Amino acid sequence: MQIMNKIFSNRYFIALAAAVVALTAGTSCNDEWTEEQYVQYVSFKAPLDKEGNSVGVTTVYVPYTRYNDDGTPLLGAEGMSRYQLPIIISGSTDNARDVTAHVAHSDTLDILNTERFGNRQELWYNDMSAYAKYPESVKIPKGQHTGLLPIELDFRNIDLNERYVLPLTVVERPEDGCIRNPRKNYATAMLRILPYTDYSGVFQATNVKFYIVTDGVTDEEPGAMTTIQTYVVDENTVFFYAGTFNESSQLRKHFKVFARFIPSNDTGNIGTVEFYSENEKIGFVQNRVASYNIIEQEDEVQSYIMRRTLIISDIDYTFNDYLTAAGSVITYNVVGNMTMERKLNTQMPIEDQIIFE
Repeated sequence: MQIMNKIFSNRYFIALAAAVVALTAGTSCNDEWTEEQYVQYVSFKAPLDKEGNSVGVTTVYVPYTRYNDDGTPLLGAEGMSRYQLPIIISGSTDNARDVTAHVAHSDTLDILNTERFGNRQELWYNDMSAYAKYPESVKIPKGQHTGLLPIELDFRNIDLNERYVLPLTVVERPEDGCIRNPRKNYATAMLRILPYTDYSGVFQATNVKFYIVTDGVTDEEPGAMTTIQTYVVDENTVFFYAGTFNESSQLRKHFKVFARFIPSNDTGNIGTVEFYSENEKIGFVQNRVASYNIIEQEDEVQSYIMRRTLIISDIDYTFNDYLTAAGSVITYNVVGNMTMERKLNTQMPIEDQIIFE
């Protein structure tokens, strides 16, 4: 009997000790959830591009013009737009105080250009600050983790042949709760802001061919193309680069071709396209009238997705390349059709869809 009591007593104390340990551990674990585990740093939400022509910066698409519901320009004129850059407070608990996030111009653009492109200055980014306005601070109220920095943009006199970046940085002000994130890619935003319209973007151009023309005779073996990117000039006009010239070409500015879209009906979904160049030296000629057609179709799987396809047909133009081969001129004839598709979410305003697939 004494042996049994001793065994029971030992088991009781073991169980009691285990319960105390478990309770202590549980209390410790709970304390970890009630106390902040990380410094509540202030950062931008601006993930860097990992592919394409903009590796190392953040490409953002905004409408060329922001409009009110009644169709009038929100900021007073066509070509005036706005982007709201998210500012976030990191941490594992709710933001316990009002935080004033301070923002300023960053001086790191020259470093980016040198490290990314070396001596190829034709690819360097230009500072976009002359075309953008933003407040120096944004208040993030207690209990919230995100604020929005409103950036007003003026695209009316910008030439997108040049590559622009708006460099911003978080300014540390501990007295206002603004503790700058120590990671440079979080505390600095390098925004490549591109305006868009119904006609701008990346076109699939596998059906576009280019031919060499010699003494008026067109070569029978065409060269192939893959994509053509168009850039905004105004609401109805874009530009691209003739032939196979593109954004990475050292001579691109000499081979700009403008495309003006002229609607043929009230909806604007069909019409003609006028091509022209301002550089007389390339001898640009549009050989036939091009047309465009916009088709909108509901996605077969996701009914809230509208597929919007822009087709440009009967492309046919000739131009002279007088710079690539020193002392000689090569004449090209470019013909074909190209298409661009956007997937639009009908459950949200089109202007809020800043990235198009």
